[in-house]
Amino acid sequence: MSNIILDTRNVGKIKGLFYLPDYQRGYRWTSEEIKLLLDDIYESAGRPYCLQPIVVKKKDERFELIDGQQRLTTIYLICKYMEAKLGDLYEPSFTLEYETRKGSAKFLRNIDLSLKDQNIDYYFIASAYEYINQYFTEKTQGDRREMAAYLTKLNEYFMSSVSVIWYEVDSAEDGIELFERLNIGKIPLTSSELVKALFLKDSAQDKMSGRQEEVSLQWDTIEQELRNPSFWGFLSNSDGDQKPTRIDLILDLMVDESGNDREKYRTFFYFDRQIKALSEATTENPLLEIWNRIYHVFLTLREWYTNHDFYHKIGYLITIDIPLRKIYNVWQNDGNTPLAKDKFLSKLDNMISESISIKDKEELLSLSYDTKNVKLKNVLTLFNVETERLMDEGKRRFPFDKHKDSKWSLEHIHAQNAESLKKNKDILAWLESHIAILKSSEGYIFEANNDLIEKMEILIKQLHSDKDPGNVRERFNEIQKEVIIIFSPKEDVIKENGYSHELANMALLDVSQNAALSNSVFEVKRHRVINYDKEGRYIPICTKNVFFKYYTQNSPSLFFWGEADRRDYVEALNVKISPYYKQDNNDDTTIPNLTNGNYDTEESAF
Repeated sequence: MSNIILDTRNVGKIKGLFYLPDYQRGYRWTSEEIKLLLDDIYESAGRPYCLQPIVVKKKDERFELIDGQQRLTTIYLICKYMEAKLGDLYEPSFTLEYETRKGSAKFLRNIDLSLKDQNIDYYFIASAYEYINQYFTEKTQGDRREMAAYLTKLNEYFMSSVSVIWYEVDSAEDGIELFERLNIGKIPLTSSELVKALFLKDSAQDKMSGRQEEVSLQWDTIEQELRNPSFWGFLSNSDGDQKPTRIDLILDLMVDESGNDREKYRTFFYFDRQIKALSEATTENPLLEIWNRIYHVFLTLREWYTNHDFYHKIGYLITIDIPLRKIYNVWQNDGNTPLAKDKFLSKLDNMISESISIKDKEELLSLSYDTKNVKLKNVLTLFNVETERLMDEGKRRFPFDKHKDSKWSLEHIHAQNAESLKKNKDILAWLESHIAILKSSEGYIFEANNDLIEKMEILIKQLHSDKDPGNVRERFNEIQKEVIIIFSPKEDVIKENGYSHELANMALLDVSQNAALSNSVFEVKRHRVINYDKEGRYIPICTKNVFFKYYTQNSPSLFFWGEADRRDYVEALNVKISPYYKQDNNDDTTIPNLTNGNYDTEESAF
């Protein structure tokens, strides 16, 4: 790491002879990649814009091009096109050669479209050149003067604002091994690796005042702590195992939000600019100044994680898809002095209040799966988080990491119909799970008659057979209506009060469960939750409490989800949620748009 040369270089100032070793495949970019590159450059409009790394190793007076062939060849072709249209002053400032494909290098220098079909290299090079011509022709409607102005502006961008990340490895580096890592292994350089190299490269030794080893150890400590599943699950909804480096989360948090989102390495480019700006301002130790800022952000996040209230309130907001950056910006107080803890806590409460946007119990009771499912899902998530936060005098912590290991959806506690079951396998699973309860030692509770059980068994046998039983849907509809009546409290059957989609009948359940379980009655789901609990699987605490009847004060039966159960469940919800009911106040906090959580409909989940 310490012997690399790492810098940003303007595209128009890249010089030298680059050769492509035989382990590299030929040029293969299509019009899609070329268009994206050109669009991004023009959209930057002269603002700093950084392309992905060019990884090279110097060998004699040449550079072995280890990674970046496609980008560098495309830049070369664009320069060749500018040369053809504007004259020799615009010819490429670098050359490309191939270790084994000498003819391809010659063709690249003198593009002859008539030879396009002679081999695969010629074909892709010529096709790219033709598309570049098409791109500029369409942009300028073929007008010569407009074309010249367009290309001149592009050349200005190349010379002043469009850069590549120049990553020159030590001459002793194994080029093939690095190529395989970056390409075949699909483990690209990350922004954090490049930023780390800024601190540890040889040329930074003096600027670091001998503290490179200390910074390296602190860097590794941060990375290690972010690999703690609990810490990562608190900070992010993404799968950390898919990220080769996790410190990117901290570095990305520090980058301003301007620029092109498609600029993959803009985080590195941001820190490179910051270091150069501090150097120009004659800051004594610009690298140490930047490192101290990075480490301070880490310490702030770790403090949030260890603080019981911050952990739960921030963790909830992140879980429902409020970006960590928005929360961090609130704490920063628009770039002024960071907020004191009590004021920050008040801001978090305001953000939580906005996320559910409920003014009183009456509005809470009006929540319905049909009309306000996003708000309803946020309420249930908050209910679970707050329950854990307030238990055992702050000794319990909501397990955000375990919660995010599963996909949760808004489900009915007691399904009153199974109309969404269309597939025979789902109908079969539904029948088998319900008949198992009816025939269990508790079956006498449900007063099922033998005729119904016999009808269920006949349909099960037919579905198990290879023959098409026919009229499955109609016969199942008849059976499931009878079964649901048996599994419903008598007062609900008589009243037919239509509570199915209301808050009182909703909980978070694992969406990986099959469709049959999602459409099952309370008792079937209760048994499944009991089995999950025996297996040690994570179940949201309030979901477990629902199916274990912890909220019900005086339940007529353990096996039904009745009116008393629903009333007491909603009351428990109200107690936990009411501190976040919206209040009229003069707080000038700018609340971000919180209407789109990371849940979806019952058929999908976060």
